[in-house]
Parts: sequence; C-alpha cells; structure tokens
Amino acid sequence: MVDTYIKSLISDFGGKDFKIFTMYVYTTLKKQIDQNKKKLDKDKYIKIRKSVLEYIVSNERAITSELRKNKNK
Repeated sequence: MVDTYIKSLISDFGGKDFKIFTMYVYTTLKKQIDQNKKKLDKDKYIKIRKSVLEYIVSNERAITSELRKNKNK
C-alpha cells in the first residue's frame, strides 16, 4: 500500500530533490488531515503520514533514484 502511494506521489511531484519531495509528501498529507472534520479520519491520515514518512526515510536511495527517473520522462 505504501509503495503504491509513494509512486503516485512521485509521479505527481515532478522534481528530483529528495528533501523537497519529503516536504511535498508532508504538506500533501497535512492538507488531507486538515480537510477532514472527523477525528477518526484525521487519525487515519496521521497514521498514513507517519508510515509513509518512515518508509521514505528508510528507502532514501531508492526514492531518490525513482525521482531522478521520473524527472527524465
């Protein structure tokens, strides 16, 4: 699930800098959290944000490579 979501974010991002991508992911998920009024939905997106950011940090090299490939397309 996380891997598919990351690939979707990479294709939407359009850049190749890892740090900027990380900020993009954080702000994209923060918007989702802020748009939801129900506490359960907010908690769900907070958990998703945490797991996605952990995945990004632990797979920095692979994600940087994907960002560079995506930029070349």
